Amino acid sequence: MRSKNQFIVETSHRIHEYLYALKNYNWIRTNKQACTNMLIFMVTNTKGFYVGGMVDRFKGIISTYAWCKQQNINFRIRHIFPFDLSDFLAPAEYDWRLKNHEYTTCFWDASLMRARGEYGQRLVKKKHINKQIHYYGNRDFLEYINQTGATNYSWGGLFKELFKPSRALNEIIDENIAKIGKPYITAVFRFQNLLGDFKEYNYPVLTDTDEKMFLIRQCIKGLDSLHNKYPDTTILVTSDSSFFIAHVSSMDYVHTIGGTRVHIGCTADADHNTYMNSFVDFYMLANSKKIFSLGTKEMYPTEFPLYAAKVNEIPFERILLA
Repeated sequence: MRSKNQFIVETSHRIHEYLYALKNYNWIRTNKQACTNMLIFMVTNTKGFYVGGMVDRFKGIISTYAWCKQQNINFRIRHIFPFDLSDFLAPAEYDWRLKNHEYTTCFWDASLMRARGEYGQRLVKKKHINKQIHYYGNRDFLEYINQTGATNYSWGGLFKELFKPSRALNEIIDENIAKIGKPYITAVFRFQNLLGDFKEYNYPVLTDTDEKMFLIRQCIKGLDSLHNKYPDTTILVTSDSSFFIAHVSSMDYVHTIGGTRVHIGCTADADHNTYMNSFVDFYMLANSKKIFSLGTKEMYPTEFPLYAAKVNEIPFERILLA
């Protein structure tokens, strides 16, 4: 049975969806009726329809693709903000790109689903698809899809059905793997705004230089401990902080990837190469032997490396630094 809070959230979303469609969708069909047996995962610059950062988007994409596959419904992605997803990822086994005349904003043929914060309950309840679904969501509800539909889809398996790196992305990945030259492990450090060089919402910034340096030393100490456990293995270090990367890049057992990083849900004006770096990090993590997420209690326990590990089902471990 739904809780009162869940009912309020769902009702609020339904009202928001309906009002937006009334105002922004067309009442008159201008061309022939578009395909209605279809869900389109949406990432657009639409106020009130925010879907989060890179991994949150992947969560929503994989979960809705699983439902479409289960129900034999066409699946597409309309990811156009702050970049076109096809600039970085190409279709693998399933072509998720929109074709000409497939997308419609006719009120009679399409409906919105604003599912941020929902875990697939409304989608699973749909038994008859008589409208094209424009889905905005950021949750992983693959387990719920498997439970309700008696399937056994894996997150990594679905991801690899949908995506492979673009040619340009693949060249950068191959270049970094060649530089490392042997199997490697990965250490991920997620500071958010703590070091003052990563724009993400209104998270706190350490303004005292001594506090920043103490935090960096804690993280380097954790990195050294990891090296002691894997003395013959190169450690790829990734982070949202260029400041931290600069401090560890000269360490002899460390490999780093240059360039700045941004939160794609918070930065709409970065250049192509900056956005590319996030995809490089994700695939480099996915290709490592094991991924470690290291951080103090003040740092963010990011799910970025957790979901990178799911792609190839490699081990993942969190290490809390004292």
